[in-house]
Amino acid sequence: MFLGIDVGTTGIKGLVVDRNGNVLNGYTHPLELSIPYAGWAEQNPEDWFDGVIAILKRVAEDYRIDGIGFSGQMHSLVCLDKEGKILRNAILWCDQRTTVQCREATEKMGGEEAVIEAISNPILEGFTLGKILWIKENEPEIYREIDKIMLPKDYICMKLGGSFGIDYSDASGTALFDVSEGLWNLNIIETLEIDEKILPPVFDSHAKRGLLKEELTRQFGWKETYLVSGGADNAVAAYGIGIAKPGDTMVSIGTSGTVLTATEETEPDFVGGVHLFRHVIPSQRYYMGVMLSAAHSLNWAIKNFGITDDFTILEGQIKTVNPGSDGLLFLPYLNGERTPHRDPDARAVLFGISSKTTRAEIARAVIEGVTFGLRDSFELIKTKTKITNIRIVGGGAKNRTWCTILADNFKLPVSIPENDEGGAYGAAMLAAKADGISDEEIASWISLKETIEPNPENYARYDVIYEQFKGLYRDLKERFKTVSQLP
Repeated sequence: MFLGIDVGTTGIKGLVVDRNGNVLNGYTHPLELSIPYAGWAEQNPEDWFDGVIAILKRVAEDYRIDGIGFSGQMHSLVCLDKEGKILRNAILWCDQRTTVQCREATEKMGGEEAVIEAISNPILEGFTLGKILWIKENEPEIYREIDKIMLPKDYICMKLGGSFGIDYSDASGTALFDVSEGLWNLNIIETLEIDEKILPPVFDSHAKRGLLKEELTRQFGWKETYLVSGGADNAVAAYGIGIAKPGDTMVSIGTSGTVLTATEETEPDFVGGVHLFRHVIPSQRYYMGVMLSAAHSLNWAIKNFGITDDFTILEGQIKTVNPGSDGLLFLPYLNGERTPHRDPDARAVLFGISSKTTRAEIARAVIEGVTFGLRDSFELIKTKTKITNIRIVGGGAKNRTWCTILADNFKLPVSIPENDEGGAYGAAMLAAKADGISDEEIASWISLKETIEPNPENYARYDVIYEQFKGLYRDLKERFKTVSQLP
């Protein structure tokens, strides 16, 4: 039996999987977010640990677990002192307080192109480095006490009995790690005067990091349960649906949206539009673009426009609307945008409303706008590496018409995996890999529910509309900035 643990932002998920890949049971534990000020986001790491222990107790009632693998939110910073005490709440991936520190660090490194040359990615607010520098500047008494920094899943692994460490996929998102060389970048560390000793050693995602503490194994009735490093949530979720070969692509339509393509390429995106990170599979990397408001955009429209929240009815309604939604365009920038614009001032726009506009047209326009936002990432990644197949996960995968719209825009078949359990399933797969189960056998765990073919008749129509979508943002870009500065 293998247990996958995913330490998310709004909750922790546990999944018990047998050696044939069958999901035997799932468990969840909710988490609260602390927002001390606008744009900040924090959590107490002890809340993660308490949640994991609560799940382990429930698991132990029915199962004996041989190995535990981990998946977790990327970038979030945990700081410990020499006694292993938490020095402050973790600063999370979605925290935006570090703009000044990121800009100054980039300037000290010789500009963004030099940074990308060094680590394959720019220094962004969401990444870990800016959070370290913010503490150094604003909480020097805490900074002086830091003995170890780590990410959420690694804190849980260590608390359960594993060694201090991090895996290659999570290290890639710190802005301190040379993705190409697979090493901490000493130039950045020395230039920004960060003590290298606080950084964890780096492990493969399927590496064993130790055994579950003896007092816990006695409590649960288990024996020598090993702990596996695991990886960054997006990479582990992709591994969990079979994104394992160059060209394999995952489109995730959750609250946010991602396009992730496995690759053996090493050339970063010097425009900074898409990230290049290490995968959880040795020797593999992946390009990834991120949009901030994917399914969140549709949920917002449902809440505010009186659109039905019955997805069966909604799908029937949007199927009656022609591609292009009768001239409606939706920019899905409710909370700014990451890829490709990196524009915190961008805002959502519903353009082209007339007196005959219907709720069904608004719903389809929102779905098309989110699809165009994902297409932005897709088109950028296509310039970097070949895309051979697409698998879709998240809430959007449950709407067949949305999958069809995606296929028509990407001009490739879109497959829906049978199992869409996210990072927890991929974490269990990594635990199985650590146990010696072959890659071929693990690959057989994954099956597809359906593959949706694109409709060539819609290619030209969507190409024209997509150009209008991009043009609308260009027209409004400076207006967004001006409006954001109004009193």
